[in-house]
Amino acid sequence: MVACSARRVTDSMMLGAARALAQNSPALKDPSAALLPPLTDLRRVAAEIAVAVAIQAQKGGVARDLAEDELRQQVMTTQWTPAYQSFA
Repeated sequence: MVACSARRVTDSMMLGAARALAQNSPALKDPSAALLPPLTDLRRVAAEIAVAVAIQAQKGGVARDLAEDELRQQVMTTQWTPAYQSFA
């Protein structure tokens, strides 16, 4: 939403997010594996989902038009990074 400046969330954006998450399921390669990707892949998978959502937002006319590589850069720029001060 932030990376592409979408004005609202559409059904196609939700579907795009679900499809991007499904494409990253370990169960695709191994039926006995977990359904969701491991936490170690969280940032990468979240970025892929964000790009998929932004593409759907563009197609739905609720976000500004950017090339896919520009979208990826925007996602990386706006993705939250947990950085905490040490008080010890």
